[in-house]
Amino acid sequence: MDIKVNNIGQTAQVAGPEQPKEVNGDFKFMLTSKLEDTGLAERLNLMLQDIVQQGERIAKRNDIKDMQRYRILIKDFMNEVVSRSHAFSRENFLDRRGRHRVYGIIRQVDDELDALAKELVKDEKDNIGILAKIGQIQGLLLDIFT
Repeated sequence: MDIKVNNIGQTAQVAGPEQPKEVNGDFKFMLTSKLEDTGLAERLNLMLQDIVQQGERIAKRNDIKDMQRYRILIKDFMNEVVSRSHAFSRENFLDRRGRHRVYGIIRQVDDELDALAKELVKDEKDNIGILAKIGQIQGLLLDIFT
């Protein structure tokens, strides 16, 4: 069986369309994250202002409906912060006695809200205690925000 191969002269390679160089996506990511962060920062500032106003309403008049609204505002704020955070970390420690401790600020805010709700429901309403709890919660929220 003979195979006949014809030689064709030198073939010229045709230059196809140039493929764009692969660009590092870091700049694109930084740009979109900055745009999202500015929108997120504005939204969080507005939410924080609403929380402060609602806290002042609770301080002036102790009403259960105002407390429920305050809790909803804080839960929305916390959901926004947690859902938009890029990395959530917990701090695990061993104390002096060798016990394992997990520290998380979000859980601490939730505990403060429960303590505030209990203080509002009590028959003896201590306004100074309520104002102190509101100040602690606002301080914790500012720590998370910054």
